[in-house]
Amino acid sequence: MLRINEEHLKKFERIKKHFLSKTKVPKENNWKLWTNNEIWLHLITQVIVVGGSAPAEKFERNPKLQNVVSYEKMVKIDDKKELEETINGVLRAVGTRYASSDISKCRKTRALVHNLGIMKSFKDGPKGLLERLSEFEGISGDKRRIKYLMKIFRFVQSKSARDYLMELGLVRNAIALDVRIQNVLKEVGIEIPKGLENSPELYDSIEQDILTQICKPLGLSGIEFDRMLYQNYKEIMEMLNSERHDIR
Repeated sequence: MLRINEEHLKKFERIKKHFLSKTKVPKENNWKLWTNNEIWLHLITQVIVVGGSAPAEKFERNPKLQNVVSYEKMVKIDDKKELEETINGVLRAVGTRYASSDISKCRKTRALVHNLGIMKSFKDGPKGLLERLSEFEGISGDKRRIKYLMKIFRFVQSKSARDYLMELGLVRNAIALDVRIQNVLKEVGIEIPKGLENSPELYDSIEQDILTQICKPLGLSGIEFDRMLYQNYKEIMEMLNSERHDIR
C-alpha cells in the first residue's frame, strides 16, 4: 500500500545514524517492575490523550490528581456514580477533550469506569491482566496482545493500544502512528492514507508496510523506530527540512 523507495530508506538511514543512540526504548517486560497503580494511571493517560496530548501531560505532572484516581482508592469505591464523578472531575481538571460535564454524555468517563472493572476482574488486578497478555507467544504474539486490549477496553484503539503495550515492554514490533510519526513519514515523502484510527484493517496494513519495508532493512524493531521518531521529532523535522532546502 505504501510506496517506499530507496531514497526514502536513505533518509531513514540518516535519521537512524543521528538519533537512535539518543533514543530511550522501554525494556522488554518492564511491566514486571510497575505497580498496579502505575499500570492503571498509564491507562488513564491513554484515554485522556485521545484528541490532544496537552491534558495527558498535565495529568502526568500532577501527583495530587493522580492520587485522587489511584488504583487503590478506585477499587474501594463500590458506588458507580461516585466512581464516575471522581474520574470525571479529574478529566475535566486537566482539560481533557470530549470530557463532558454531563457525565451521562461523557464517553471517556464511562470508558474508564468500564476499564477499571476489567482490571479488577483479574486476579492480582492490572498485573494479572499483563501476566495474561505475556502468555501470548509466537510470531503473532504482539498482534494478539494489541487486539485483545482493543477488545476488552473502551476508548483504546489501534494507536493507543500499541503505545500502552510498548511502554510496558509487552510489544516490540508495532508502531503507534500518532501525528508526529505521520508527519515525519510525510516529510520523508511517504504518503499516509487518512482515517487510520477508524479502520483497524487499514492501520494494520500501513504498520506492516513500515515494519517490512523500512524497519527490517534498517535493522530496527518497531518500537525502536517509533520511539526514535517520537522522542526526537523536532530535531528530525529540522534535519529533513534543512536537507530539502539544501537540495533546492
